[in-house]
Amino acid sequence: MSDTAVPVTARPKKPRPRLATYLLVFALAAFTVFAARQIGLEWSSFVDMWTNPLWGKFWPVPWDWVFSRRNVFDALIETFQIAIISTVIGCTLALPIGFAMSKLTTPNAPTFWLSRIVMNIVRAVPDLFWGKLLVTAVGIGAFAGAWALTIFSLAVMVKLFSETVDAAEVFPAYVAYALYVFELNIRASLVLGLVGAGGIGRIIEVQRTTFNFDRLLGILVIMFVIVVIIEQVSVAIRKRLV
Repeated sequence: MSDTAVPVTARPKKPRPRLATYLLVFALAAFTVFAARQIGLEWSSFVDMWTNPLWGKFWPVPWDWVFSRRNVFDALIETFQIAIISTVIGCTLALPIGFAMSKLTTPNAPTFWLSRIVMNIVRAVPDLFWGKLLVTAVGIGAFAGAWALTIFSLAVMVKLFSETVDAAEVFPAYVAYALYVFELNIRASLVLGLVGAGGIGRIIEVQRTTFNFDRLLGILVIMFVIVVIIEQVSVAIRKRLV
């Protein structure tokens, strides 16, 4: 065994913050305080809101109602159907558009800029607005929700996929992004249901408007568990692919 001492690498010195960093932090803090005063934010409101008597309506959760009502599970199934359909259609449509938006695979400059401008406009519109618009156009129900989330899936997938094509790492990332879009669609379907676009959000809105907050809490607990399970499965699959 050699007696040669192993050289010890000196620990690099921690860089000192610049004056500009302190000024930036101070400016952000000052603007935060200013913005809070402009919107009438009072620190006492964080304490007062917990004294609201409505909190008592959230407990105890009527689990017998949550698990015995068939329409709750029918709505859950409908939520999954909306998310699956919109993910498959949206991610499929994203393939040609994503290639058109990539500088490596676009056929020409006009196609590149046209597809980019159109998708920027689509992404600028929130999914909730698409839901309200399509409910007005095609009527209340899951069909409107599926169309709204298809547009949402298309917008998200095209953005992620076109950047992946530029990096020349296509198939594994495409599958990983599709799983991520499916997660987003499960969450977004809850919100779209509030405007009549089908799914479990419709049941949530009914319980909210009738002040059945205990039932509402039970449904949200179930959705929380489902979303966590989906997220963990999706993360595990993405780790194997990417």
